[in-house]
Amino acid sequence: MDGYLVIPDAISSDNANGLLNEAHNLMKRVSEGGEGIIRHDISGDGENVPSPIGRILATFEPGGSNPVLRVPCLKKINGLSLGDKSASNPFERRIARLGCGVHKMRPFLTLTHSAFHRSIVRSLGYDDARITQSQLIAKLAGIGGEIVPHQDGCVSFTDPPSALTFWYALEDTTLDNGCLCVAPGSHLTEPIRQRLIKQENGRPKFENLLTPLWAKDVEGPHVALPQKEYEYRALEVKKGTLVLFHGNLMHKSGTNMSEKNRISYNFNIIEGSGDCSDNSYLKPADGKYERL
Repeated sequence: MDGYLVIPDAISSDNANGLLNEAHNLMKRVSEGGEGIIRHDISGDGENVPSPIGRILATFEPGGSNPVLRVPCLKKINGLSLGDKSASNPFERRIARLGCGVHKMRPFLTLTHSAFHRSIVRSLGYDDARITQSQLIAKLAGIGGEIVPHQDGCVSFTDPPSALTFWYALEDTTLDNGCLCVAPGSHLTEPIRQRLIKQENGRPKFENLLTPLWAKDVEGPHVALPQKEYEYRALEVKKGTLVLFHGNLMHKSGTNMSEKNRISYNFNIIEGSGDCSDNSYLKPADGKYERL
């Protein structure tokens, strides 16, 4: 039980290219600003932090100011393109990720809500799969930063843990361009120790759990490994590959020092019947996550 599954050619090359083009279009629109784009500077301690729910927030690689841009109205973007290193707008070259409502835009909406995905969650025993968030991870050539080891179940949190990640490679991934790396079996030896909450000022904060939450299939006695002892496996995969992994699985990715981008799309689901506190960072105001 490694805690992950690699499915090559889960989507066709043409489908992956269409999703990739739309990702470029959205980055282009965000970087150029204009109607529907709002810029926030969250480098200080002030309030007025935009909520990620139902919007697309763009965050940037370090360097200079550290703003967040949001797209409050999700629309299809047409007729735009993006060159790998030819972008004249510095914001365009520094985009790190776009989230958390990418799945509300076509063609990501169509992909996310596919019968293929519903069949997967049914086969895994989900009765009421709900989408918590979706993201585009840019990892642009020569600038894409490291993502440190973490568990998606800390953000897509339920008690008991039920998070599942669908991760799509929209471009070929290698160690050089910062491919996804996983710690096989770590979902069985590393419990969820924190959860992401929304503070009164709107800012996210990780809160320590009084009792760590183990994957439901793990029987006691529970013995966790020190994180430094985990060995990571690099998943060098072709575009169109789907990687499914457990929300407790430790994973990471390195910096992109290559000449090639490494853009990926991912979304998380949880079991709708799982306990999820109202102050969870991603929980909608009406308390209901979108059904897959």
